[in-house]
Amino acid sequence: MKKVRWLLCALAALLLAGCSLAQPEENGSGGDRFAGFYLVHTPEYSDKLYDNPYLEEYGADSIKTDQFGTISFPREVLFAVEEEPGKYVFPGMEGGYSLFITTEAREYGPTTSIHSNMAPGKETNSTHVSDNETSYSVNGTVYYGPPLGAEDWDKYADNGTWTCYRVYQAEDGRVYMDGSGNSSSGGGGFGYGENQTQTTTDWNGETVTESIDVNVWVETVARMERLVVTQFDENNAVVRSDDLALREDLPRVRCEAETAWVLVEEISKDGAVRTAYNVPGEEEVLVSHMVILLDDEGLGKTAYLTIQ
Repeated sequence: MKKVRWLLCALAALLLAGCSLAQPEENGSGGDRFAGFYLVHTPEYSDKLYDNPYLEEYGADSIKTDQFGTISFPREVLFAVEEEPGKYVFPGMEGGYSLFITTEAREYGPTTSIHSNMAPGKETNSTHVSDNETSYSVNGTVYYGPPLGAEDWDKYADNGTWTCYRVYQAEDGRVYMDGSGNSSSGGGGFGYGENQTQTTTDWNGETVTESIDVNVWVETVARMERLVVTQFDENNAVVRSDDLALREDLPRVRCEAETAWVLVEEISKDGAVRTAYNVPGEEEVLVSHMVILLDDEGLGKTAYLTIQ
């Protein structure tokens, strides 16, 4: 980011002057609430926030020095745009993976929303509320695999970088990133999480404590080449078999009258992953089977196959 160049130039000048530096006086959030992460993949190491034309000045970062006292620098952040209610986009960094929590004050009290386009995580999302204390735990998984047409792809030889940017929410409700976070390079996947606790004054003027625990996992998958749904009757005889087109808006599978159970096969070069389901009754919840579809670059998107 541009603010990095400010800091580097200032640090260089201070070091030449023989001045020792301490840690920044405040954390990078400037007191705003930690909301979660925005995960971005690049083919090789790079900071996609660097020189982003949509950066805006928002507050300042301060550094305390022995010789010159406290020095402040403009802080630049990337505000998200809410294209539609609940759908946030970070300009110039579209296509990433969101997992963050926002709060909004209403007449009857605060409301909380989880914003995620990740697959479910390894743990269940949860919220615990007690007297003046609220804790949130959210989890998500991002899948990736071989780019389209890649032969003999080795996940451990992948040179791409995953950057987990922290997301904050300002007091006025705006969502932003300030460039802080963590990154991992090389293949094979990884996991990362943070837990932050903050004490604030709520809409009713009372002191409240909020804890947010966010965990993400990045895992590799094979590129699915075929998705086959086969229906069987009570005697395990095939009723019908459908080879479905691989697209995000998967068609709904309507079972025949004699169908007793269904086999879903996700076929790739690594073989087939098979999952069996009993046909749900009229009063039962429909089956929702999640599949991962890779785009041309190998980044995964979730799609859901409904069986009724």
